[in-house]
Amino acid sequence: MSDELVMETCLLAGEIMLKNGGETYRAEDTMALIAKAAGMKNVNSFVTPTCIILSYCYLDKDYTRMIRTRIRTIDLNKVTLVNEVSRNYVSGKITLPQAYLQLQEIDQKKPIYPAWLQNVAASVSSGAFAALFGAGVIEIIIAGVAGMIVNASVGYFEPYLRVKFFNEFFAAILGGLLALVCYKMNARLQLDLMIIGTMIPLFPGIAVTNSLRDLMAGDLMAGVSRGVEALLTALSVAIATVTLLFLAR
Repeated sequence: MSDELVMETCLLAGEIMLKNGGETYRAEDTMALIAKAAGMKNVNSFVTPTCIILSYCYLDKDYTRMIRTRIRTIDLNKVTLVNEVSRNYVSGKITLPQAYLQLQEIDQKKPIYPAWLQNVAASVSSGAFAALFGAGVIEIIIAGVAGMIVNASVGYFEPYLRVKFFNEFFAAILGGLLALVCYKMNARLQLDLMIIGTMIPLFPGIAVTNSLRDLMAGDLMAGVSRGVEALLTALSVAIATVTLLFLAR
């Protein structure tokens, strides 16, 4: 068995988990389990939201590799599939080459939910939250359409705006402008409720959850960095909301 194959398999498993919304401690544990099951000694893994480091000893030689993960999204189905592959390998149900091939297939796998369905789900959630705060039928519809625009804009701007803050800020502005224009056309509409619904797709729920779980697991650096990431998202939404309310005056 090649030590290079062990390293590639471990790093690929950790990278897939990390860039698809998995917790950092889960990525560390998965890589360590695979490496130990392959016979590696003195296994150590260190993961942050943007970096993966793995080291181990094999035949009295130390090996260390580091990779960067610059692109992150949310696809928890891939995280589940990687967990399944690692468990099957550790239990001896599959070989290491089979595990590596399966991980490559998972990495290249398209999202289980297409973009249009995600946009529709964002629209429903935006309208539902506006309804929870007492919005009327017209306001619910406007918030739903604006939420769909926000969710679609985040994906559209991502290749052009590599800074996540500006990506989310402009997406929030673009969706909020619909609510603002409708409010200008009919001042009886409640702009605040429409904006609340519009911004729901940008709520950093997974980032906050992963931050708390990493902190509770003892990964302070990863937990704090994810918390700051969630804070920046909230800040971009807040600035966009203030801008829209100022324009409505």
